[in-house]
Amino acid sequence: MKSIFSFLLLFAPLVLVAEAALLRVLILCDSIYREPAKSISSELKGRAEIVHAIATSNQLLHSSISPEQLNLLLGSGKWDLIHFNFGLGDLLYRMPGISSVRVMPKEAGGVRHTSPEQYEKNLQAIVTRLKATGAKLVWASTTPISGSANNVFEVGSEIESNAIAAKIMAKERIPTNDMHAYVMSQRSLIPARGRSNDPFTFERNHFLHPPVVEVIRSHLNLR
Repeated sequence: MKSIFSFLLLFAPLVLVAEAALLRVLILCDSIYREPAKSISSELKGRAEIVHAIATSNQLLHSSISPEQLNLLLGSGKWDLIHFNFGLGDLLYRMPGISSVRVMPKEAGGVRHTSPEQYEKNLQAIVTRLKATGAKLVWASTTPISGSANNVFEVGSEIESNAIAAKIMAKERIPTNDMHAYVMSQRSLIPARGRSNDPFTFERNHFLHPPVVEVIRSHLNLR
């Protein structure tokens, strides 16, 4: 059994700026937002505290996160805005029958981490918890999957999960930052040479920060 200390380390948020008087923004998204969060932190230095929280055990933030883990990621104190996404981690094909996440291609017997039905239930529960913080919420649509270098993602599988999320966000009146459309527009501008079809590699190498910083500026009046 893991100690409480190791558990806290496992889910400790990455604090990029820590200035008490500033507006506080949580970017609750998987690891592809790590570099964009650093860029946003630099761009809004002196105006907002930017925190990027991920499940550091496997670099994936999926909707089956427990309420206790989510509370740890939210931490203490007041958030002014939470920009959040759960998607790529749910679409990953993984080894069945074990609690830890170990990727496994579908053709080798891998199973999708979260079924569409469970994803809807999980995301609704997460939204309910996030609304309880009193923060302004912005949902980020899941970025495109056009391929996978190791065959642990199914091409286009994000379309269904984005449709599920869109229904929930409409019902809860939560605005959407359409990161899916943004990445699609950027992909057409990237030369084919050296392009990777792996969704994580692509987004890590091509900053996502422009639409995210625009949402933060708009919702917190940081013009």
